[in-house]
Amino acid sequence: MDIKAAYRRFRQWQLDPFDNEFSSHDKQHCVNCGHDYVGNYCPYCSQKSGVGRITWRSVGMSVAEVWGMHSRSLPYTLLQLFLRPGFFISDYINGKRQVSFPPVKMLAIIAVLGVLVDFLTGAINGMFQTSAGEKMAYISKVFAWLNVHIYGAFPPPSDYLSKVFEWLNTHPDVLSLIMLSFLIIPNYFIFRFAPRNDHHTIPQGFFIQVFSTVVFLILNMLYDITGLGWLVFLLGTVLVFMTYKQLFGYSVWGTLWRVVLAFVCAITLWSVLLNINYGIHLLRWGQNDLAKDSFLNIPIAILILGIILWGCYTISKPRLTPKAKQ
Repeated sequence: MDIKAAYRRFRQWQLDPFDNEFSSHDKQHCVNCGHDYVGNYCPYCSQKSGVGRITWRSVGMSVAEVWGMHSRSLPYTLLQLFLRPGFFISDYINGKRQVSFPPVKMLAIIAVLGVLVDFLTGAINGMFQTSAGEKMAYISKVFAWLNVHIYGAFPPPSDYLSKVFEWLNTHPDVLSLIMLSFLIIPNYFIFRFAPRNDHHTIPQGFFIQVFSTVVFLILNMLYDITGLGWLVFLLGTVLVFMTYKQLFGYSVWGTLWRVVLAFVCAITLWSVLLNINYGIHLLRWGQNDLAKDSFLNIPIAILILGIILWGCYTISKPRLTPKAKQ
């Protein structure tokens, strides 16, 4: 087996999984109706060109169609999301809609399937802890630390914060969508002038995060089934890097630091929301001084966020040469 040749074929498939090329000078003969024509499909009976005698390839394609592994199907879309995530998303946001199952519909289906898997595997207690053990122990311990330290001095707010974390813990699908949605604004500034898909827009960012959420929900189901947290973490890290590398076309290092800062900004936005929510709750309980401290954290977080985004935007912005300025 020629490994290099196999990799080249795989790489070519990543770049263009659909063979839509035809020569305008080559005449085709339709074996179905007998007409001669030029193009990919017969204009008289609509049969695709190239259809001929039954071969082993015909058998393979027929079996694949039974399982929905054809263009625009849900299984084939998921396959592309894991093997060519950035190229696939790039195709979609640039107008190649036929490469994908409808993304929002796919997200809804996968979310429902995720809930079913949670029930069947006993993981309905939450994404951070299951009946078989903790899913992400370090996050669970952070939640416990927050609850213990805040609860000691301020029981009512702590109870509220504990309930917030508990709700997020028991709704992993919603949590994934919320957390990834906070990447839309950072990505707009950080990847605005990327070598590939330059002039990145917020609507594009919405669909990027819809696809990313689908991947994370599938990884969450994989953990529920296997319990292999290290494997899920490794796959998730690799897929995030692959997605941004293929989607925006930066170098390995250029992709890495931008992805890290994008997630830092997303977490900062998340903290702003939590401080607003927690501050309002403190005001309702009459703890005005604590509410003031919580609200003061907001402009600090926004300032940090602004500095990071401005710096990334400035670094990534193309520089005009003296000749171009003239």
